Amino acid sequence: MKTNSLISVLRNIKLPCHWNKQVLCTIKQDCNGCKYRPADEDKSNGKNDPVFIGWEITLGAPFPYCPSCGEMPYSTERCVFCGQKFIQDEAIAEYNKPPETVIMDCPVCKGNNTMIGAQAKCNGHFHGKCEKCGCKLTE
Repeated sequence: MKTNSLISVLRNIKLPCHWNKQVLCTIKQDCNGCKYRPADEDKSNGKNDPVFIGWEITLGAPFPYCPSCGEMPYSTERCVFCGQKFIQDEAIAEYNKPPETVIMDCPVCKGNNTMIGAQAKCNGHFHGKCEKCGCKLTE
């Protein structure tokens, strides 16, 4: 199968809506804009007192999970699936910090300290761009 036809097939896949199982939506649907998504307070845990977010170490990095429903919450304020609010503690503050800027020599043009980017917290990979030659690097 050619790449273009595979992309076309994937764009047309329809899956049950997370909020209304009778509705089929495509994978490109943004749940944040879904008309079937209930308000946070109306979800199963939306009115519960805040709890500490759960942390799972995967590939050496912390990933949050909702202790009430077990899903990845996609927010450190409250779970998008069940509405559970989270206590804002030091672990969340550390997780929400932007990655530190890393400056290094460009491996393409050999520019001294011209490659500027960041190192991902989750896997340690560097993502950057050379200010001299425009080379983009992900390692």
